[in-house]
Amino acid sequence: MFFNNKGKLIYLYKVMQPRHYSQTYRRLRDLDPEDYQRIIRMYEEREDEIGRLDVLENFELTVYYVNALFATGAYRQHLMMVDLVIEGSIRHSIQEVDDIEGDVFEYLLFQKGASAYRLRDFALTTHIARELIRINPKRDHYARFLRIALFKSRPRLLQFGRASFILCILLAAFMITVNLIVIANFQPIYEQPVRMATLAVFGGGCIALMATYGFAYWRAHWEAFGFQRQQPNK
Repeated sequence: MFFNNKGKLIYLYKVMQPRHYSQTYRRLRDLDPEDYQRIIRMYEEREDEIGRLDVLENFELTVYYVNALFATGAYRQHLMMVDLVIEGSIRHSIQEVDDIEGDVFEYLLFQKGASAYRLRDFALTTHIARELIRINPKRDHYARFLRIALFKSRPRLLQFGRASFILCILLAAFMITVNLIVIANFQPIYEQPVRMATLAVFGGGCIALMATYGFAYWRAHWEAFGFQRQQPNK
């Protein structure tokens, strides 16, 4: 069938044509893909050489380098570099890279969001999570990622819950001290009521903490998965 159509024959020839790999590319690809420190070191030592490679080799090696930065926890450096490869994947329409699962653009964008999350830039994390849902609304993983970002992006509500809990703990500790030193010695008739009041204060602090965290989580869940449902199926 291919040989009856010149267009298909040319395409088949290009696909099956062996690809030439530069020496620099081969050296870096010979490394253990999980030896991230060595990948980083060799890439940085040969960065000028890599910059002179063809587009595909340069892109792939930079993807491996950026991936190694993320794996080793160099999140600030990762954020500085990841935009370059994301832009490169768009400009050159590169969707797949060996050893990278799925669409490389989504992979890199998710990594960028994860780095922003690690650096506590929850506004950027939320923005990226929304973009990922727009790109692929069928992946619940992205909605869960948005839920986490939204939950963390409301620190005032969480701080209120923690502050209420701490206040109740301190008040309960004070009431226990007063009960042991004063009430038990001078007004023992009130010892049991004060003990019950102390438990009530402590329980109120626990309830306040769980209520604020639960509300923040429910609100983030409702907003994240609601945003996912609003996206058109692709």
